[in-house]
Amino acid sequence: MINWSKNMTSGVKGTIEPTADRPTIFTENTLAYSLYKHCDAESRLFFKFHHNMGVRQDRTWYYYCAPDVDVIEVRIDGPLVAYELKGARRHQSGADYPAFYDAIGQAIAYLDLPGIFENDQREFDGGAFDAVYAVCARETPRVYDSEVRILSTVPIGGMIALPDGQLFTVKEAPKNPIQNIRAKEHFLKNLDTLNKHTTQSRIFHAIEDAGNKWFCRPPRSGPST
Repeated sequence: MINWSKNMTSGVKGTIEPTADRPTIFTENTLAYSLYKHCDAESRLFFKFHHNMGVRQDRTWYYYCAPDVDVIEVRIDGPLVAYELKGARRHQSGADYPAFYDAIGQAIAYLDLPGIFENDQREFDGGAFDAVYAVCARETPRVYDSEVRILSTVPIGGMIALPDGQLFTVKEAPKNPIQNIRAKEHFLKNLDTLNKHTTQSRIFHAIEDAGNKWFCRPPRSGPST
């Protein structure tokens, strides 16, 4: 489970000098690190998973995801949850924060992932994940009524992530309507084939580096609003 209200900058003092490599926008990697810090310590997490074809060895099967799945959480109590992340993007006027409709298209595709292929033929109809969330970076907790209406029409959950590390659930994810239990069982039995995507991987080390740089930033100074 997740501690949604954690503030990861509350203990940071404003004495750190700015450097050229310190990030200025709340990127997808930083958002992934924030989600990682909120997940239960007993969950197994995998990041930016596309396929496991490179470690096939003598296997005749493989997993393939299009689009890539940003974060997969295997919870200790059984649920298998996927997260589509949308970080802020750089714009001439500053940071451009995403709306939920930016993430919904890819998040819906997760409902049918991963594809499990045996001898290059798909083995199961339906996806492995119990639930899917779209997670969007936001400068404030504000969510527009139109976004809530849009989320209500699709079988995915919604969250917002703030630059100080807090996460808020806008909509709880419903049960994946096209989940295939056999696909889930297959996936859970073969998590060792995702070793290139664990918290010990190069992929996660880049995420961790981005997160540490972001959350070590001094608080923004200026008049109170």
